[in-house]
Amino acid sequence: MVNEDQVGDAIERHATNLELFLDLVFVFAVAQVATVLGKGTGIDFGRGLLIAWLVWWLWSQFTWLGTAIDLEGRAVTQFLVLAAVPLALLMAVAIPNAYGSSGLEFAGAYLAVNFWALAIQGRGLWSEPSTRRAWLQYVPLAAAAPCLLMIGAFFEPGPRTVIWSAVAAFDIGSALVAARRRSSGDSQWKIDPLHFVERHSLFVIISLGEVLFAAGLAASEANLEVSVALGLLATVSLACVCWWIYFAYVPRVIEDRLRASDAQDRGRVARDMLSFGHFPLIFGIVVISVVGHRIVTHPGQELDTFYLFALATAITSFIGGFLDLQWQAARHLAPERVIVIVVVIAVCAMAGSHVPGAGLVAAVAVLLATAQAIT
Repeated sequence: MVNEDQVGDAIERHATNLELFLDLVFVFAVAQVATVLGKGTGIDFGRGLLIAWLVWWLWSQFTWLGTAIDLEGRAVTQFLVLAAVPLALLMAVAIPNAYGSSGLEFAGAYLAVNFWALAIQGRGLWSEPSTRRAWLQYVPLAAAAPCLLMIGAFFEPGPRTVIWSAVAAFDIGSALVAARRRSSGDSQWKIDPLHFVERHSLFVIISLGEVLFAAGLAASEANLEVSVALGLLATVSLACVCWWIYFAYVPRVIEDRLRASDAQDRGRVARDMLSFGHFPLIFGIVVISVVGHRIVTHPGQELDTFYLFALATAITSFIGGFLDLQWQAARHLAPERVIVIVVVIAVCAMAGSHVPGAGLVAAVAVLLATAQAIT
């Protein structure tokens, strides 16, 4: 990889080939999350949301690791990261039945990969007092979360869901504590703006790829009739508009914010705009893949209540996440995007069951593209 940019005295770098290889596991994990979300019940949708967060947070562990440490810099570091790949893949394989027969496998693999990532992170950050203090603030809750996940795996699905929800709270708490300043001395994370933003942009690409994969797979399994082709075109068009909305604004603005922040504040900005702020965007895109698979599989049919709810949730999550980032970056909310959310919810609630699914998704794509064009 060629180093091209510089912040202060630090040379910035791009994502490494090793990180891209690790991301292949999460490509599969995103598809598995979509399987849970698409089971067609509110309970499964809520559980899928929780699994989506856990997968996102595990990926975030490696992203914070990779922005602080050059993962391809030394052979031993490469080996340590590669050793996590089989366990991470086992975790992904167990996702569809994580609330049932594969709960222990999911939680055990998740715990092992988390601890492994924390150990690599601590090893790389220990030598500098400021980064060591930041890691020590972060690690207690960060280590407790996967342990709690493992405990929850021994319970029935209902209590398991409650316990695993607490794991998400531990994740959030660990990130909040990690960015706190201490009166006894400053603590800070190493943040490479170019690398960190690029890594999150790549995860957006992974999620958009799931939309294309889900729609393409559904179309390839059906007779490629006109109605199937229309469903495919509507779904892919919506994915293209989501790409346009995100990449026309978000990476550049966040990268500028990170560069403008001092070393002490950069970790908080990265946490709020990327680790926290990107999850609604990612989740919205993954839910779009669920709706897209449905309309390609059942061309010409109206969406039932569950899929209308899923479509409204997807657009609210994606555009709402965008508005949150816009507010953090510029203290501004684009009114046309707020209107988009209101209109999509209203249409899904009142008229959605009377319109073929492909037509509804196509109309949403046009609405989003219009709002983007006038911004």
